[in-house]
Amino acid sequence: MSEAPATVLASSSKQLALRLLRRRPFGAGYLTQVIDLAIREVIPSQFDEPDEREAALVHQRLTRYAANGQPGSTELARAMLAVRHALDLVRHGHYRASAVPESGPDTTVSAEQLLELVTEVGRDRVLAAQGGALVVIAENEEASTVYRPVSAAQAHALRRAARSAKEEAIRLHEGAVEVLRPHVRMADWSKDDGYGVAVDVVRHGVSVQWWPAAVPESQALWEQGGIRALCVALLTDRFAVSCGDEGTPHPIVLCI
Repeated sequence: MSEAPATVLASSSKQLALRLLRRRPFGAGYLTQVIDLAIREVIPSQFDEPDEREAALVHQRLTRYAANGQPGSTELARAMLAVRHALDLVRHGHYRASAVPESGPDTTVSAEQLLELVTEVGRDRVLAAQGGALVVIAENEEASTVYRPVSAAQAHALRRAARSAKEEAIRLHEGAVEVLRPHVRMADWSKDDGYGVAVDVVRHGVSVQWWPAAVPESQALWEQGGIRALCVALLTDRFAVSCGDEGTPHPIVLCI
């Protein structure tokens, strides 16, 4: 069960909006100075952060700047709208992030992390979905990430599971290298002719496949040369081995 929409963020809206705006990257770098100047006009001390009333005054100054055709005004106005859009959409304390199409384990993000992401991405690539979820569309529009609200307990469990899976994948990687290194040529990524067997961490496990480097004809060693069969024989005694999927040419996958 997800958390009910509530005041999941400690800061008041104007303070949080200003903080998000200050963290956002700008194409026109001088806009950072414009924002800082507006803040210093309200609170002279560089060591103080604006309270809610002061943040509202800063917001008024920046709104006037954006509306009066000043240098960078269009970008600033767009950024301020992106901040407002983010604050309207992110209403829960924790979210579960799932890539579409699936490309890795789900992760968790806090409300503040998601606010920063949505602010940076902008309104055009962030959509509201059912149940308080958000969809962030990749820049090339070929993939997206769905953020679904979860409770703090669920977020903690997801982080713990992800950490455990990562530790197991590292253990598998180290074990596979230990088994294979004495018997086969291992890939050396630093050399153009460093072709050999590559062991990589992938989703749900570790892949073992041939890396041809800058010597494409070496690929024949994997199948016809019998190196793949040798790797399977060496690994089967110690790991659960599968043939992988059709999207990868004849890999070996060690499953967690």
